[in-house]
Amino acid sequence: MDIDILILAQLMQGPKHGYEIKKNILAVLNSQRMINNNSLYPKLKRFEEREMVSKTMEEQEKRPNRHVYAITETGRRFFLETIHHFSSDLIEADEEWNLRLAYYHFLDKPTRMRLLVFRRQALAAKRLRLEKLGRADRDADQPMFSRELSRYLQEMMVKEEEIIVRLQTELDPL
Repeated sequence: MDIDILILAQLMQGPKHGYEIKKNILAVLNSQRMINNNSLYPKLKRFEEREMVSKTMEEQEKRPNRHVYAITETGRRFFLETIHHFSSDLIEADEEWNLRLAYYHFLDKPTRMRLLVFRRQALAAKRLRLEKLGRADRDADQPMFSRELSRYLQEMMVKEEEIIVRLQTELDPL
């Protein structure tokens, strides 16, 4: 998952100061992947240099002034092009699927359908791998993983498949 996209996605929602961007990204990532000031502000500076983001100074009463960042049209185009561009291999990765699903509302209808088809194919491949591992485990003296994990993964795939089918039906109700 590209932190750059998460930063720009925050700014697609409206202007924000750096701490707000960082706080929201950490909430989205559920603290699984850290972003700190040493990574955030150089990226914002690079975006500003590439004219993808503009920066203004906001005065605060009895507090230091702070910078507020806003996405430009160039940044908006870059963000949209990036989330619209993916391969079936990329969508196999849960992080990339989650990223596209998080910003699903920015995708056009054909891209949404392609995303759902790719993910459904990835789930089918994942299901086959899990079944193959299950068969190997039944023949092994020591299983590679517990039955509980296998059941959990199968149930998660069933639920994800249901969501994908629902989204596909919403796109093409016939």
